[in-house]
This record gives sequence, C-alpha cells and structure tokens, in this order.
Amino acid sequence: MPNLVNGNVSQIVLKKFVPGFKSTNVLCNAVDRQLIQGELNPNTGETVFLKRPHQYKAFRSATGDLTSTTTSNLISGKVAATVSNYCTVWVDYQQFEEALKLNQLDRILEPAYARMSTEIELELANYFVKNAALSLGTAGTAITKWSDVAQTGSMLTDIGAIGGRKYAIMDPWAAQNLADKQGALQSGNVELIRSAWEDAQIAGNFAGVRALMSNALANRTSGSAAGAASVTVKTTPTVTYDAVKDTMQMTVVLTSASLATKNVAVGDQVQFNASFWLNQQTKQVLFRNGSAVPFTGTVTAAASAVSNDITVVLSGAGIVDATNPQYNTISKAITAGDSVTILGAASTVYKPNIFFHESAVAMGTVVLPKLHGWDSSVFVDPDTGLSMRATMSSNPTTNVQAIRIDLLPAFAITNPMFAGVFYGNP
Repeated sequence: MPNLVNGNVSQIVLKKFVPGFKSTNVLCNAVDRQLIQGELNPNTGETVFLKRPHQYKAFRSATGDLTSTTTSNLISGKVAATVSNYCTVWVDYQQFEEALKLNQLDRILEPAYARMSTEIELELANYFVKNAALSLGTAGTAITKWSDVAQTGSMLTDIGAIGGRKYAIMDPWAAQNLADKQGALQSGNVELIRSAWEDAQIAGNFAGVRALMSNALANRTSGSAAGAASVTVKTTPTVTYDAVKDTMQMTVVLTSASLATKNVAVGDQVQFNASFWLNQQTKQVLFRNGSAVPFTGTVTAAASAVSNDITVVLSGAGIVDATNPQYNTISKAITAGDSVTILGAASTVYKPNIFFHESAVAMGTVVLPKLHGWDSSVFVDPDTGLSMRATMSSNPTTNVQAIRIDLLPAFAITNPMFAGVFYGNP
C-alpha cells in the first residue's frame, strides 16, 4: 500500500485529535485554562509560582480623616502550579494509514482521545478532592433532589465567590436519581428539561451554578480515623496570613484516645466545630438555615497516629490575623482543646461530587518541543492554550511503526475556599 501521508502524519492526527479530546472534556473545560498557561514551557521545571491576589481592608470614619489609621499590608503570596506526568497514547501506524484510505480517521482516533480525556479528567478530579476545602451534605449520601445541587451555588455565593462561573459536577447516576424531579424544573419552559436530558446540563443557570455530569469523578477511601470520637486540637497552630500565604495550607495536631493505631487518608475532611467560615468579602459568618457553617480543611497527605496523635496537613487555612484582618477566613482562631470531627465513616469508599468557582483551580499544558528526527508536530489551541504533540515513530527491533500523542498537564489550586466536595442531604 502506498504511503499516503508521508511527511505530514502528525499534523493530520492533531487536526482531528485535539477537537475530539476537547469535546469529551467536562472538568477540563470548566476550570481556568489561561492563568498558568503562559507561564509554562519545557524549561520551567516541575513547579511554577504565580503571585496570589492581594486583599484590602476598608476603613470607615465619620469625617474621612485617616490620620490615625494604618494602610493595609500588601503581603505577596505565591500560588504553586505543579507540572504532572506525561499522558501519552499510541496509534498503530498501519491502522492509521488504513483508516485514512477508507476515510475512517475519526473512528480510529476516537478511542484514543477518549482514553486520554478520561485520564486527564480523573487526575483533575483527584486534584480537587485533595485540595478543595469546602464540604456540603453527608458523606456517602446520594444526590436525590435538586436542592442537593442548589446548595453548591448557595455556598459559593455566600462565601464570596462573586462573578464568573460556578460549577457542580456530579456522578452520572445522579441523573437517574433526579430524573423524576425534571418535571419540577419546567416552569413553562420545555427547553430546560430537554437540555438536562440531552446535554447532561441544566440550561443556563440553576441556583447560580452550571450543573454537569462526569464519568471521571474520583473514588477515594477514607482513613480509619474518620468518625473517631472525642477528637480535639492538641496544640494551637500558627495560622497568620504570612505563615500560610504560599500554600493556603495549615498543619494541625489532632489528639484522642480513639485515634490510637488509626490513620487519615488523602481527601479526608476535618471539621472544626468551634470555628466558622467567613464570607471572604464581608468577613461575616456564614449561616445555613440559622446555623453557622463550620470551617473544614482537607487532608493533603496520608498520616498515621503516633500514640494518640495524628499530625495533619490541611488544604484550606483557618486564618485569624489581627494585623491583616482582610485575609481572615474563619470566625475564631483554632486553639488547643477545640472539638474536631473527621467527617465520614472509617475505611469507606466514597465518590464525592465536586463544586467550584472557575477561578479556584487552574490547568495548563506545557508546550512540548518537536522530537528531532521524526515526523513531529505541536498544536496549541489559541482559545484555551491546550497544547499537544504528535510524533510518528518506529522500532527497528520489533519492526513496528506507531504514532504517539503527548500531553503534559499542570495544575494549580488558587483558592481552596472556593472549591469543595458535596453529597446529598438526608
């Protein structure tokens, strides 16, 4: 069979592959795709640091005289964007050439870009579970009513995530659970129901969020310390803005006789029962149905008990800073003796739904250099910055030719307080 595409195989692949990959994305299309994109290149290394936005204090005075006041301290924090591992798929060249001859290129590439999309979406979902600080509903409770979805928009709005898009991403089985509720959404507009069925999305804006379905939400298994009794904070942590500005994480030692021999897992959420979330704009305590909303942080690294103590590193920092109150995130500083709940049940598999403001998490892709000596091409989407590389290669030992497509992603959590996991409410 003649070589039909000699010299431009990689370009042909990318022109078909990239649109297909984008069309199968849900999470990747929802997060910020521009913030870190321009910062990445093959020479930047594993981590890129971006400047965290400043916050300001507003002064009130009867006469407008600010003589006795001091200006807001502008403390420069950093956001770390971490480059992940290569994601690569292979396409057998003989199959590719045959597909071109039969005008079936889409058919041969579809399973390849679908597999890559699922892989990247799953990694991004895992990133959310590890880094998002908020928690709604009861762990393990299924989404069964639209108010379970609407709670996400209420939380994001109340905490101060203003402007931009807000998303609630659910497991596909939630669609079945909500199917008999669709009629209540109609309100005289059949298009609202149609889009919910056809696009796995509620048309436009539902309770302030775009509700989507994804089959790439990440499972996680809770640690054996989840649900342990009588857990308290052992020592008062230092959580000023200056101490946590580069990570928005904090380290807390938890203690209880019930923690002996127990462990926490990545994604476990710790609720501080005496400290409550503040609206990030007004600095007022958040209330839900008349009750203050407890502060939560998410375990970023597995840890085991030493005697009766477990040291946890949490994404989501409970900041109470008398010098820089514009950065405060909670109502009361966390202190020794405070009551703590490790949410969920011990050693249980969960698949949390996720919700977030589009500015909470950023994703970029490294623009990879062409591989010398091969038919190699690089494509960069001007709208989203998505970059992929396709290369035709061969193995002289096995006498096999193939085409490989590479993507090198990077992720950053810009504000863990604007993202979280959610479940249904009993």
